[in-house]
Amino acid sequence: MRLRLKPLLTLLYHPARGMADIAAAAPYVFGAILALLSTYLYRDILSRDLQHSITAINSQPAHPGLLSPAITLFGNFFSRLAASASPLFFLMVIFVPACLLAGNLIDRRASFSVRLRQEYAPLVSCALYAWATAHLLMTVPALVTYQPGGANPQMTEAVLQLAPLPYFLFLMIFALKAALRLSAGQAIGAVAIGACSLVALAFLSSALLRLLTSPFLLIMLFLLLRNFFGDLVSQQRAREDFKRHLEFATLNPADASAHYNLGLIYQQRGQLDEARQSFTRAVEIDPNEIDAHYQLGRISREQGRLGEAIEHFDAAVQGNEDHSQSEVWREIGRTYFEAGQYQDARAAFERFLNRRPSDAEGHYRYGLTLARLGLQEEAAAEMRACIEAARTAPVYKYRTEKQWVSAADAFLRAQAASR
Repeated sequence: MRLRLKPLLTLLYHPARGMADIAAAAPYVFGAILALLSTYLYRDILSRDLQHSITAINSQPAHPGLLSPAITLFGNFFSRLAASASPLFFLMVIFVPACLLAGNLIDRRASFSVRLRQEYAPLVSCALYAWATAHLLMTVPALVTYQPGGANPQMTEAVLQLAPLPYFLFLMIFALKAALRLSAGQAIGAVAIGACSLVALAFLSSALLRLLTSPFLLIMLFLLLRNFFGDLVSQQRAREDFKRHLEFATLNPADASAHYNLGLIYQQRGQLDEARQSFTRAVEIDPNEIDAHYQLGRISREQGRLGEAIEHFDAAVQGNEDHSQSEVWREIGRTYFEAGQYQDARAAFERFLNRRPSDAEGHYRYGLTLARLGLQEEAAAEMRACIEAARTAPVYKYRTEKQWVSAADAFLRAQAASR
């Protein structure tokens, strides 16, 4: 319980870390419970339905037993709970897939169906926690602001019903960064597109409420969706089982590969500190574990420790100068570029492109380096080479490299405009 509640608190002061933890564990069941309870609490504060129900029961003539008031109270509670569940149902079935589709359109790494199966559980868990956090955060302002007997209470209640949405959408930016591994700009764009689906909630809320209060319709919906959601849940469980097996394997003090593979899982989930610990342990067990050195270099560069990154990349090159199909040289060049050592970056990129002349990202980053060195014509030539390399790539590869086409084209347009 405490481990499940910790990310909820973390979202209040460190949204990026909180979402990374949620995406890694994908506690969708606990997230749904939190979101349902927080929505119910927030709506009850605004409507005072529970208070009104108890007052109405107390005002009725005394009954010989407690059964009738209990049934009435339970019926009111169930109807309010169903009303609180309707936006969550919309969130899980429409909003989250819409955000995932938008993220896939912006950063297309695989087909939408593949990404839906792989990343739905982490993303919906993040969305449910974000929804719960936004509503709990707005509970205190709602208590202070809303007065049922005040002027125009219906308008005030309607406004307060929408008040958690801005913070929820803000948290969803971090959710998409953590679950789909998007950049900040890509995540903002995906949330903006996905948020358009929220307009439909106003028109579908009554239909969803009828669905959630109709046993027959619920059974039909369950039969239609159980295989789909069952596949999503089983895949998430399989990944968690694999991670637990790796964690168990790391108990062997001589198994460097187990620590390395566990580090890859953490790295894929955006848990860079945990990944760094696993890769470091792999290197401690086997100093010749060049794959771990390579990943430590990438993480160090991402975290701004450029000197450490170069040291790890050098260790990887000493073990195999063509490591990872020579991509180590592209990583070295990128690290030197970020450190402002453009001549060293140029030498590394040239070495990489001698081995991988059709790599679009390599041409783009080499072009940026030449531009920083004042070689504008050579930089433009590299940008054109980047565009050509991406456009002549196989279809499956172009999906991942088209971002470099857009970046190179933007560079060329900016260069032409400055003349």
